[in-house]
Amino acid sequence: MFITRATRHDTDDLQQLYEGHGWHDVDIDRGVALIARDGTVIGAVRLIELEPQTVAVDDVLVRGNRRGKGIGTQLMKAAMNSRGGTLYLCCHADRLRFYGDLGFSQIPFEQLPETVQTYMRETDSYPDHPDHVHYFLKAR
Repeated sequence: MFITRATRHDTDDLQQLYEGHGWHDVDIDRGVALIARDGTVIGAVRLIELEPQTVAVDDVLVRGNRRGKGIGTQLMKAAMNSRGGTLYLCCHADRLRFYGDLGFSQIPFEQLPETVQTYMRETDSYPDHPDHVHYFLKAR
């Protein structure tokens, strides 16, 4: 397995990864994607620079049959090492420890920079719904 920046040649494999998980609305053309590849794409993360030194981490996913093997951690470390500035993301409660172990900490939505708040609204990460709660995190 290796991790690399996705190119236009990876578009179909990346789209298949997301759609195979039921994510049909991922804008894979926005930002930069890093992918884990083992023949096919087995994991991905997208980084969207919202303004200088402000980056949204989005669409972190590892193929179901490959989870629990450290691929997500390797992807996130590669993503974090590839960009400077402050990283922001949105996750569910079951992922808080994963991101916390990588150095992310919770931040109230109201304390996010305006560009991050706007992005979170555009991607339907805010406002929450009673049965679908999001947590906002930042690193660095």
